[in-house]
Amino acid sequence: MTDDDTIREDSDGVLDFVGQVSDQLRSRRGFMGDAAKVGVGTAALGAVGSGVAAANDGNGDSSGGDDVSDIDVLNYALTLEHLEAAYYNDFLDNYSENDVERSEVANYFDRETLQYSVYQQIQDVRDHEEAHVDALSKTIKDLGGTPVKPANYEFPYSSITEFIAVADRLEAVGVSAYAGAAPLISNPDIIPPALSIHSVEANHQTYFQLLNLQRPAPNAFNPARTMDEVLPIAKQFIVSEEDAPDMASATFDDQHSDGSSVTVASAALPDGGFVAIHDSSLLDGNVAGSVIGVSDAYDAGTAMDIEIPLYAEVPGGDYDQSSLQGDQTLIAMPHLDTNGNGTYDFLTSGGEADGAYTQDGEAVVDDASITVE
Repeated sequence: MTDDDTIREDSDGVLDFVGQVSDQLRSRRGFMGDAAKVGVGTAALGAVGSGVAAANDGNGDSSGGDDVSDIDVLNYALTLEHLEAAYYNDFLDNYSENDVERSEVANYFDRETLQYSVYQQIQDVRDHEEAHVDALSKTIKDLGGTPVKPANYEFPYSSITEFIAVADRLEAVGVSAYAGAAPLISNPDIIPPALSIHSVEANHQTYFQLLNLQRPAPNAFNPARTMDEVLPIAKQFIVSEEDAPDMASATFDDQHSDGSSVTVASAALPDGGFVAIHDSSLLDGNVAGSVIGVSDAYDAGTAMDIEIPLYAEVPGGDYDQSSLQGDQTLIAMPHLDTNGNGTYDFLTSGGEADGAYTQDGEAVVDDASITVE
């Protein structure tokens, strides 16, 4: 950004701010420019968009009837929570605690307890967003729906000051989006937890407003934003499917587990597919028999924080145990969806379908030491 005041003073509204960001995204990082190139993360936004617009126009059923289901609304919220969680993870991956403590942003606080807790506060916000993702995903599953998956993202900041400015506006969008979607929920049991998320997002907004040198809550009422206002904003941060990774990879970190599942930190799947978990018998040539877990199917892109159940839900798998028995090394292996049916058919096809991604003639893998608690 050309100077610190570009966002802080010249952007009177969120949509004005997005217009400024849009130009930078296209010129600096080659962002997608229209809905035709949107990645998987905005599928939920598009699915519910027409119904929300109709309800807001007074032509739809604002109680969540045929136009918009509760699952649609929850997936809309989940899409935004995925986006926010990815934003804070991106920052924490690129800036250290020391970077933040020494920044102009942290020096805004005269009190040391506040100055030297900015990094931890951003970590807390990230943790909140991830907790929201988990809660929304579980609720969607409980209602019989399928939670939308995270997309691939790029974010328009190159300094801590710019990060805070974007966070200020991103949180404002999230708060107003919840306010706009809440009247569309028909199940009264969903409304209290949705409002509890909304209030936490409002706390986030206030914190980043202060760091961005804005006066919190200058008005007595916050506007509720419609889908037509939120959709273009979310799309600015989502990379098109054309930007899928060129090579497959997996990042599988050492971890503690109760033995029923493991988490793969990330997997790049250029053509989509699955991540299979193998036990160490793979190293002895037991390719099929070593498969003890498999992820859901993913579209082309990079999947993050993939929780994979063990000894369950593997098509063709036959196990005499339901969890890991003792500490051991496991191996994560990205697999293709060669027949495109969304089902892991490697075992049932005798290895003919859904084979592993390879590089230089070798399967792409990463291993991790699993400590069973």
